[in-house]
This record gives sequence, structure tokens and C-alpha cells, in this order.
Amino acid sequence: MEIAKSSDVKTTIQFKPLVRMISDDTNNDLGNPFFFLGNQEFSDIIPIAVYHVALVQYLPNHMQRIQIRTLSDMKGYKVGMLKGTLVNRSAFEQAGILIDESYSQQSLFKKLQKGRLDLVIEIELAALTTIHQLFPEELAKFTVDLLPKSEAPIAILISKDQADAKKIGQSLRNSLNQILKNGRYADILYKYYPDMMIPDHYYRELNRFSILYKEAGL
Repeated sequence: MEIAKSSDVKTTIQFKPLVRMISDDTNNDLGNPFFFLGNQEFSDIIPIAVYHVALVQYLPNHMQRIQIRTLSDMKGYKVGMLKGTLVNRSAFEQAGILIDESYSQQSLFKKLQKGRLDLVIEIELAALTTIHQLFPEELAKFTVDLLPKSEAPIAILISKDQADAKKIGQSLRNSLNQILKNGRYADILYKYYPDMMIPDHYYRELNRFSILYKEAGL
């Protein structure tokens, strides 16, 4: 991880299903703090990225654009999501929404394009990137609409039981500020999203979440 490389902190990354990560309260985590705070206590939370959730449609498969304003508007539609990202399945099932989970973004959007799904719920930049990769000649046929108030941080969450937690947190925060200032952070974003402009709101929201968790004493 680039932030750790620029600091004196040694890190390792283990990939686990989201549900298992949330239920495990014995380790440091990387993700949206909202999913973890109900089950764990942290000494520090350092937002390192921002994401929005989007609703994606493939227009040729429908007579008219599907209008979604509330969860109930999705009733009767088959909605695709990435495996492991659906935490509260019962809410969707009670609303009469058909959920289809896939193990990759590529599979999700191929199903959407072929008409096996009506809608896909996915992180905005991941959706845009996958569509660019798979269907470069059909970009105008997809709609990617941000869900209201869906912005959220991806953060390094340092367990309260981690030795030297405050020192580690400050070191990582200093390293993040360093790569933001020297342009390395932007280089990383463009490496993964080379064909698109990073949204104007991205850095503004990252700064807002950073201030929020710092002022909260985390």
C-alpha cells in the first residue's frame, strides 16, 4: 500500500468476504467505517479514498428508462450486485426485489448488457471503468446514476488494541498528506481510471471525511 510505503509502518493485506470482515472484531480493517463501528472500537480512522454507489442501466433492453427514486421502485426488477457487498438482504427481499450476485464486475455488466439483469448496483468509478473496458463502443447506451447521499469513505481503521495505535495513525495520516501534495495520489487514481476525469467532488469529500473523523477523536 502506497501510504504505508511512504511511512515507517509495515503492513500486510488479507482479502476476506465483507461479512466475515465485519464480524471479526480482532483486527485492523480497511473499508467503510460505517460497516465496522457497530461491532468494533478503533483508536484511529484515516479516510484514504471516497466512493459513491451508482445504479446502472443498459437502455436498449427497456422501452423507456427505469425511474428509481426509492427502494420500492425496484420491486419486480432483477438487480445485480457484487458477491459479498449485500449486507442487509432481507430489506431487498421484503421490498420484492430480485437479487442476483456475481463474483466479478465483468460478469455483472455482461449480464446487464445481455438482458439477464435489469439494473446493477455498483461503486460509480468501478462501474464506469468496467463499462469502458467491456463496451467501449456502447458507452452512450449505459446510464450511471449516483444514489443520493451515497458518498462514503474507504478508510484505514486501527484497532483500539493495536500497539502504538496513535503513533501509527499519525504516521499514516502524515504519509497520506505527503502523497496528496506531491501528486503521487493523483498518479495512482489515473493509473486505475486512465480514461476518465476524476469527479470534481472527489478531493472535497475526502477532505470532509478526514476532518470529520479527526474532529471526532478517531
